[in-house]
Amino acid sequence: MKPIIAVTMGDPVGIGPEIIVKAFSSEEMYDLCRPVVIGVAHSLSLLSGGLAIKPVTAIPQCQFKPGRLEVLDLDSDMSHCRAWQYGIPHPSAAQIALDAITKAAQLAMDKKVAAMVTAPINKEALKKVGFVHPGHTEFLAELAGVKRFGMMMVGGGLKIMLATIHLALRQIPALITQALILEKIRLTDEALKTGFGLAHGKIAVAAFNPHGGEGGLFGREEIDEIAPAVQNAREQGIAAFGPYPADTLFFRLKNGEFDAAVGLYHDQALIPIKLLSFGHAVNVTVGLPFIRTSVDHGTAFDIAGKGIADPGSLREAIALAAQMARNRPFPEDTASP
Repeated sequence: MKPIIAVTMGDPVGIGPEIIVKAFSSEEMYDLCRPVVIGVAHSLSLLSGGLAIKPVTAIPQCQFKPGRLEVLDLDSDMSHCRAWQYGIPHPSAAQIALDAITKAAQLAMDKKVAAMVTAPINKEALKKVGFVHPGHTEFLAELAGVKRFGMMMVGGGLKIMLATIHLALRQIPALITQALILEKIRLTDEALKTGFGLAHGKIAVAAFNPHGGEGGLFGREEIDEIAPAVQNAREQGIAAFGPYPADTLFFRLKNGEFDAAVGLYHDQALIPIKLLSFGHAVNVTVGLPFIRTSVDHGTAFDIAGKGIADPGSLREAIALAAQMARNRPFPEDTASP
């Protein structure tokens, strides 16, 4: 039995509805999973082409047939969507996006679905309806009640855990501690085991400073914090290595010397990913009690409603969620045994 995957619509005035319709217009997506969208059926039906959009109120109503896409409808009377225009943020659209995330996470925690895949949200619009989190990752961690979590980017043959995410560069040196690096190594190891079926994956850790600090000449983060964390991880039985200068590490990762890496800040990790798989990379939240993957792009308000959005990243996110679901035990009604 293929896994049931909940796909959140994202901000309905962005490109989320369009990329969802495009993704599931292909029958091959139904070979990977049994999809249900959490969002607004009317918004999807406006873009559906030959895809039949079917609103439902519960998962058991879904038929999961190619050419037909069930939507757990959050606005069945269309009271909100009449005011929406593509590319123009609207408070009720942002609220629907937030409600969809919350609903999908609850379904995942209740084991009604095997995974959730999220289309993009607009953080500025969400802030106006009381959303206080930097993004999906932190919000989902709060919903799940977990303190240990991380963002792993997957694409172009790379798997990279981010030690820090959305922060000013000047803030990062103070955060590069043994405790943080060890936690991210451990999360990466857990992800490789539970999500990717790698019991003994090799994990490389990037250096923070150029040339790995040159023995302290360019900084001591490698000596004082990163190397001790790597050694601690190895003592715990994790195949961790480094720190390695970032200018060569990702080449080595791509060539298969390691199974995953820990990058220390946002652009250090995202530049190699997007160089190799721009528009097709996947964001994985690690540490949750359920699988969550996401697209690697935003709401793209500038092209919303124009029919030119690329569904590539969403297709990859769905495929990866299905793969990860097969590597984790779930109830028989949500994933294959």
